[in-house]
Amino acid sequence: MKPLKNLELAALWLLRIGIVFLFIAMFGKTIDNWAFDNYRWIINMVYLLSSVSLFIGGFLRKSTVTIISGVIVALISIYQIVPIVADGNISFFDPTLFQYLTLAGLGMLFASVGNK
Repeated sequence: MKPLKNLELAALWLLRIGIVFLFIAMFGKTIDNWAFDNYRWIINMVYLLSSVSLFIGGFLRKSTVTIISGVIVALISIYQIVPIVADGNISFFDPTLFQYLTLAGLGMLFASVGNK
């Protein structure tokens, strides 16, 4: 069976929309706190802004914004994974670990394909 290449564009747009709404659901409450002195707040805001940039990058002709935003999402996701793994109490059924692994994969996907 051949892959459905015609669905690739629709799938990328669904991923863009999904990642924006996921980050809004995850970090939307963070926006209300405005704590520039808290490094977690800054990381969450960069995470949120890079997801919005992924969406906006889809409308642009050049894929530079999409690639940079994908790299940022991947790097911050990996940064979020490190403390989970460093604790040593890794539960393979911990949804937080797999959530960040999936987001790291999505960031790498957009960094590698750009604006197809």
